[in-house]
Amino acid sequence: MKRLITVMIALAVGAAAPAFATSVPVAVVEFSPNPDTAGNWHYNPSAEGGILSFDQDVVVDRGLSSNDDALVGASVSLPTFAVGGIPGGPYTLAPLGSSEIAIKSPDNVTTYLTGTLGSGDLGAIGTVAGGYTCFQTDITDVTITAEGEALGSAALALIGNMQEPSLDFELSLQGGSGPGYYSFDDMLDEEHSGSGGFSGAMSVPEPATMALLSFGSLALMRRRRVLS
Repeated sequence: MKRLITVMIALAVGAAAPAFATSVPVAVVEFSPNPDTAGNWHYNPSAEGGILSFDQDVVVDRGLSSNDDALVGASVSLPTFAVGGIPGGPYTLAPLGSSEIAIKSPDNVTTYLTGTLGSGDLGAIGTVAGGYTCFQTDITDVTITAEGEALGSAALALIGNMQEPSLDFELSLQGGSGPGYYSFDDMLDEEHSGSGGFSGAMSVPEPATMALLSFGSLALMRRRRVLS
């Protein structure tokens, strides 16, 4: 569903911004609720706009498009968001309280990665919505701990090889309809509570990813020449 929302939003803005599709991020970390607990997002209206929160049993599904990356199964902690732009949009998301986003061991004891998540947009299409749909630097101050480096994750290694590690962030929210309303916009503008499933990703913009992969290929070729 995350991919579907990205594609739909890209189609919606493509005519107005042709350059939008030239910097499609490459996902290095994909996450969703633990399948054993099937967590949800939760929206509650407030006097200031609205509050979007998440059940926190969230795990890494894939690292660099692989189910076998060492990071798979790690825990992802998501902030709670204040939703702005109500009523009528354009809607915005801003971390409420702590803006830290972190990846930790499945028991939440050992930290592998931390970063600071900035503000972003929230685009609704029917009963679904996409958060941070504009490809930009959303997560800054990215730090990989010694434990993260020792984990043997290709995804973390790719991030660690960036000169100034920073990431795009994506959220896909499903199920934005319920009693008394029929769309995600209705839920926000008419001050209804709601919940549903979700997934997300942390991504490196394609040019940076290709540069890193090219650097790795050159290093591998050089090593092979030395060995031969």
